[in-house]
Parts: sequence; C-alpha cells; structure tokens
Amino acid sequence: MHSKQLNRDIEVKWLFSDQLQEGDVQLLFVQDGYYYMKLGGLQETFEKLLEEKPELASNLVMITVSPGSPSQRREVYHPKGEHFNDFTEFFYEEVLPDVQQKLKAINMNVVKMGLMGDSLAGVISLYLAMRKPERWSHLLLQSSAFNEEMAEEAHRQIGQPDWKIYQVVGERENNFKSPVTGEIAHIYDGNQRMMEVFEEKELSLDYHVEDEEHRWVFWKEDLPRALCFFLKS
Repeated sequence: MHSKQLNRDIEVKWLFSDQLQEGDVQLLFVQDGYYYMKLGGLQETFEKLLEEKPELASNLVMITVSPGSPSQRREVYHPKGEHFNDFTEFFYEEVLPDVQQKLKAINMNVVKMGLMGDSLAGVISLYLAMRKPERWSHLLLQSSAFNEEMAEEAHRQIGQPDWKIYQVVGERENNFKSPVTGEIAHIYDGNQRMMEVFEEKELSLDYHVEDEEHRWVFWKEDLPRALCFFLKS
C-alpha cells in the first residue's frame, strides 16, 4: 500500500486460511513480514498448524508488514531512526484502520490482537504497543534488539496493560554486529533487562532462553511455539 505518511510504498499482505468463515478472528500483525515469509517459514508453519490444529488456527488472520531495504528498515523500526515516528503514525492511521474496515465489511469480529517481530521488528512491536496499550492483547518478541535505554523507556511508559507476552532470546546473542551500522549489540543482555521490566510491571510473561545465536534459523524453529502461545492464551 502507498503510505501518505512515509511518502512511499510499504508491502502489506494478508495471510489466512481459505476455510476462514464469518465470526471471531485472531488478528496478528507481523513486522518484518517479507523476511518471516522468506527466511522464517511463516507460510509453512501456518499451513502445518492448519493441518495439525485446525481448531486453533482456522480463524487466525496475519497481516505482514515489510518496511523495505535494510537501511529503510532501521529508519522506521529503531526509536532513533529518522522515520520512526512517521512509521508509527502510518501504522495507526493507515494500516490498522484499513485492516479493521476490511474485516468489518466481511463480518469478522477481532477477539484478540497481537504484534510479532524479530530483532528490530520486535522493538517496533513493543513501541507500537506502548503507544496504545489498550488496543493489544499479545506481544510475540523473538530476539528483540533491546538495550538499556529501551528498557528504561519501557519502565517509564508501561503501566499495567492486559498484555500476554512471549519473549525468547539466545544465550549467544551478545556481541552481535549490525550489518547496517556496524554497531555491536548485546541482545541477550538487553532481553534480560527488558524481562526484568516486564516482571517489575507484573505483566503476563512467557520467557525462554535458548542456546542460539542471532539468526533466522533460530526464529524459524521457534515460530510454532510462538504462534501456539498466541492462539492458546
């Protein structure tokens, strides 16, 4: 779709079962949608869930959002990115109303609504939720690129929203070098700190630490557990 706020095209796609019927739907917005489809096995994981657990997944609707090139991605997903605020406005003023209008037109009632993302896509997912916490029920955060500054911001902003949070990180995700900026990120430490914030705020949290690095094969293998958390809770 063309974004007036960003003045460029952003790829927004729908993923749902061809057996989807009128009624209640579980709505999940997937940031980094292009990479989740190409590298994260989102389509295959969804199809397997539909085959093995149709009672859970048949009313799941996923909206994938793809921000563009690696440099464009950082501009919109990182809190210090040039177009971070513009992307937030784009999401709430353009994407969300469009999705809600289309669902309403086909008699779909959203019973839960979540955000999912990896790395910086996990960061923007949390920040979108903090912007309007009452709108969201679930956050699925895979190796989010959190740091101490973000944890402090979350501690200031988060009250006691009724969120259910799935958070996973690898023990070997410190000292990750950004391919865009060359900066070193200690992602394991950042997630540990953010986990402490979530616990201090007494949020509902399902936290996992695995013997993994900061790479897509990890998030792909973890995806079934993350999606089942969304569907079951």
